[in-house]
Formats: sequence, structure tokens, C-alpha cells
Amino acid sequence: METRLKTAHEEQYSDGSRTLGVLLNYDVNSDWKESLVYIFTEKTKIYTFFNTIIDMIDFSMYEDKKIHRAYMEEKEFDQYYDATIIDGIFAEKLKWL
Repeated sequence: METRLKTAHEEQYSDGSRTLGVLLNYDVNSDWKESLVYIFTEKTKIYTFFNTIIDMIDFSMYEDKKIHRAYMEEKEFDQYYDATIIDGIFAEKLKWL
């Protein structure tokens, strides 16, 4: 499957410290699509990905470390985001905890 990434929505904290967003991964040849919620932390340059908004809220507000999540450095993420085609599904490229 050949997929691409696109930001569906993004909002930044007023102090610029974090960005919350929804990432869309879609197949260019079919109707398949999947979304992931993320937090990008400016200080560490790390993306934290979640399957749901509820997971992101529980992790952020309640510091629930059991939440299913994945981390990726900005440099690595940018390679996928800037790629014309990703071979496979983006979520499979992540190392989930």
C-alpha cells in the first residue's frame, strides 16, 4: 500500500510550547484512511502519537503512563511527512508503548 501524510487540523498553545494536531494517513489508490492524534513538544522536538483524543487527554491531564502511545523525533517524522509516498501504513512505522 502506498500512503501519504497530511495534517487535518493543528492548534498551538499560546506560548508556542506545544502543538496538538490530527494527522491523516491515506492511500493514494483507494479509499483507505486512518487518523492519529499527536502532541509536538517544541522543547524536545518530539512527537507523541495517540490513537484517540481520549488517550491524548488522559495522558496529558492525568499523566496516565499506561496509555497506548508512540514517540518519534521531529527529524524522522519530517522524512515521512515530506515523502511523496510512504511504503505502508504510517502507524506501523511507529514503536508503540
